[in-house]
Amino acid sequence: MRGMEVHLNGTTLCTAGIGADAVLSAIVNVIGRDHGYDMMLRVGGLENDEFLTWSTHDLRIGDEIRIRIVETDAIDSPATSVNRG
Repeated sequence: MRGMEVHLNGTTLCTAGIGADAVLSAIVNVIGRDHGYDMMLRVGGLENDEFLTWSTHDLRIGDEIRIRIVETDAIDSPATSVNRG
């Protein structure tokens, strides 16, 4: 299956993966607010009508994110899974 190895500041966060007919994403949000900025990394997806989350982390200035696209059968179990129905 296709997947992503996701690293934050040199530490492996997860290896996430999905089969066919699914979505896998790594999203970085920087949200400006009156009190400053909220910054977050989320690794998740949608497969078989379930929203999957492997990792969610708050970010700081200077953080380094590395994503490697892989073909693998060895993925981490999602931290959360919620049926979208």
